[in-house]
Amino acid sequence: MAVLMFLILLNQNLIRGLKDSLVVTMMGVQVISFIKMFVEMPVGILFVVVYTVLCNKMSTERVFRLILIFFLGFFALFTFVLFPHQSLLHPGAERIADCVACYPHLKWFFMMWGNWTLVLFYIMGELWPMIVFTLLYWQLANKITKLEEAGRFYFLFNLIGQSNLLISGSVVIYFSSNHHFLSSLFTKHTTQIAPIMSVVVALCVVILLLHLYIERYISGGEVGTRSMPMLQLSLWESIQTVSKSSYLGLICVLMVAYSMVIGLVEGLWLYEANLFYKENISSFMVYQGRVLFWTGFATLSCSLVGSYVMRKLGWLGTALLTPVVTAVIGFLFFALVIGSYFEVMPKLVWGIPTLAIVLAIGSLQNILIKGTKYCFFDITKEMAYIPLNDEMNTKGKAAADILGGKIGKLSGAIVQVVCYTIFAQAKPDQLAPFLCAMFLCICGIWIIAIKKLAQQYHALSRNGS
Repeated sequence: MAVLMFLILLNQNLIRGLKDSLVVTMMGVQVISFIKMFVEMPVGILFVVVYTVLCNKMSTERVFRLILIFFLGFFALFTFVLFPHQSLLHPGAERIADCVACYPHLKWFFMMWGNWTLVLFYIMGELWPMIVFTLLYWQLANKITKLEEAGRFYFLFNLIGQSNLLISGSVVIYFSSNHHFLSSLFTKHTTQIAPIMSVVVALCVVILLLHLYIERYISGGEVGTRSMPMLQLSLWESIQTVSKSSYLGLICVLMVAYSMVIGLVEGLWLYEANLFYKENISSFMVYQGRVLFWTGFATLSCSLVGSYVMRKLGWLGTALLTPVVTAVIGFLFFALVIGSYFEVMPKLVWGIPTLAIVLAIGSLQNILIKGTKYCFFDITKEMAYIPLNDEMNTKGKAAADILGGKIGKLSGAIVQVVCYTIFAQAKPDQLAPFLCAMFLCICGIWIIAIKKLAQQYHALSRNGS
């Protein structure tokens, strides 16, 4: 299970580094909010519908493999067909410019149309962690792990799995240059992404084979497994179950809060990074690789002490670490951006450009937030599902995780979409004061929800034991 997590997250981070680099440098960071609101959210809901239908017709193991094959096929199609032939598939730049000139308030919709293949790739990259990791992987892990073993084994899984960040960051940096061992195998039209995406496709195949092995020799055994019968619960019934369960509702609030916070702060961070690297794709990808590497270092550091932290602080204290760290370092980043925009800060600080300092703090906040999230937030959230019955664990988890994450992203995106639609030429740093106020409010709600969830979690654990 640890190796499976490692491979899934390795793919996730390779795709993330590539999709962010392509969209931010070729389309602009503002378009991300429009993608999340008008494309990613509907597609995410569609996936929940499809997943529910599939679970009612076949085993969860077969659903896992079927969804993996779908992702594998798309990534291969994008790498060798869609991306190399953008000039044939996309409308011309002049046509897009004319449309923007006629309807300036619809600028970012035209930008999505003008680069629809990149939008499609971005969506699939966003769905990978939500579908494959959050839903499929953790459902399998919860099936074969006993409650009393979770506190020990989940941190071990996480320690090995999150070490992928060190490798994924190095891979992104290595293939960002034109001097790698695969450069002679691809044409100039595909060299930019084909090496990394070839690794992604190969990893999908390995994940399929490893999952088949786990199903036959581990999950299929009698010792240490939890039987997961065929479930006959519709999507609407799943949503009703979540709405009637305060426990699942609180988990949903955690997902919404985290997704909203990341959506508010990450767009501003990517904008500052794009300014610093002057919209150069290769330089931006190298920067993304370095951030991934140090995120891996932070995650491994947290994982090494994860079991100790859980014993000393308990479930509640461990779960609170992520929102507290997020609030503190996120506020510092917003303060620097606001000070820089309103020229409260000098152009140079000890000979260092202000933009470089802002980007350094932005990188630090991203590294620490993701590091604590991958270790403490994910583990405590997944532990919260274990006391639930099989039906609530499977279908309730799908609704809470996927819909909760998508609603959070949608809520954060709505605010930015409204601003960028009304003020078509607005820049992210101009919205920083407003976004900062929202950021702090959401962090407060996040902390309150964790405290309430902890009370119910401990009560369910005592009743289950």
